[in-house]
Amino acid sequence: MRSRLPFPVEVALAIVAGVGSFIVSALVCSAARGHAPDLLMGLALLAVVLGIARVAGILYALPTGVAAILAYDWYFLPPLRDINDAAYAVLGLFIVMAVIVGSVTTSTGRRALAAERARGDLAETQASLRRVALLIARGESPRSVFAAVTREVLRHFGGGTARLVRFERDGGATDVAAEGAVTSADELIAKVRRTGRAARDGDALGMPIHVDGRVWGMFLVCSEDRPPPDSEARMAEFTELVATAVADAQSRAELVSSRARIVAAADEARRRIERDLHDGAQQRLVALSLRLRTAEAANLPELAADLTTVIDELRELSRGIHPAVLTDSGLRPALRAIGRRSPVPVEVSVDLAKRLPQAVEVGVYYVVSEMVTNAVKHADAAVVEVNASLDGDTLVLVVRDDGAGGADEAKGSGLVGLKDRIAALGGTFELVSPAGGGTTVRCRIPV
Repeated sequence: MRSRLPFPVEVALAIVAGVGSFIVSALVCSAARGHAPDLLMGLALLAVVLGIARVAGILYALPTGVAAILAYDWYFLPPLRDINDAAYAVLGLFIVMAVIVGSVTTSTGRRALAAERARGDLAETQASLRRVALLIARGESPRSVFAAVTREVLRHFGGGTARLVRFERDGGATDVAAEGAVTSADELIAKVRRTGRAARDGDALGMPIHVDGRVWGMFLVCSEDRPPPDSEARMAEFTELVATAVADAQSRAELVSSRARIVAAADEARRRIERDLHDGAQQRLVALSLRLRTAEAANLPELAADLTTVIDELRELSRGIHPAVLTDSGLRPALRAIGRRSPVPVEVSVDLAKRLPQAVEVGVYYVVSEMVTNAVKHADAAVVEVNASLDGDTLVLVVRDDGAGGADEAKGSGLVGLKDRIAALGGTFELVSPAGGGTTVRCRIPV
């Protein structure tokens, strides 16, 4: 039995139990002498000692058992012993010896039990940390990681409530994950935020989470009993995992933003070149062509034809840099224009009720344009299918051809560029191209 009493108090109670056992056993043995068989009386005393051992433990069973045996010998079995100071001294020595042996045995057993429990707790904690770390390594969303780590914290430390609180820049605090019955702990939350250190308030424990040198948030754990003294040290590993997940999410967000800025800058540069070509060189060539057509020289018609060819080439170059139809009319007409220019039939299905953000439309246009070009030049395809539709707040684009397949993004800079462009928009780019089975590209882009 695990007692909440201090161990010295238990030792004193064991001595008292031994003395009490001798007095009771002596009275019982005196009353039963001559009326009960020796063996039956001895078995009865042993049964009582066994019951004490099962209920109170060896620390109490040994002195009570020794005292009961001495009383049985002195007051029940003939010849009866003369009770004098020497007898009491022997009784005291036996009880003290029994208490010493019981104390050592109990202390050793409790230490072994505590060590076994500690090993079990450590193994469970390490398993929990591995589960959460695996989620982070797989790139799961912060929401999933926060919910999982809060469940693990409740399992190991809470027993009642576990909350993951994020500190807002305006001074507020928001629960990003919670397990168990939510309890109010505003003072503890404010204290942890103010000091940046762990704090306790009765049966509640607040553990800060530091990210990039500032207090990002905290774990709030409430239980029916006061948290163990080592809870802060053990929870530190969980707070480090949360900090890692937050820092990883921030890094990914910054990377996506950086990619988006690079792509937007590149698109803007293309549009600027298009405007320069249209408003500058192209307009001058048109004017020159008109002037040459009005001149009366034998070779002027030929020069005019050459200039017309140059103009057509400039227009084609302008369309390749940034399609005007995409800016003017949107994604559906732009994709159909790709199909009309392609020597291979292109079946276009666009189910969009409204215009999409410009960066998304440009990204989709270049994916379709590149995949149609690859189908014509490399895959020897007979038909290309293009499907674009919205799935909630996500644009789903599928480009499929029936060509030779075998496309590998690791071998083609064009495919790598498309993947980077879609990633810059926060989307995914999936290529499936088995040899002889055609090529399929699936993109999912948040809009």
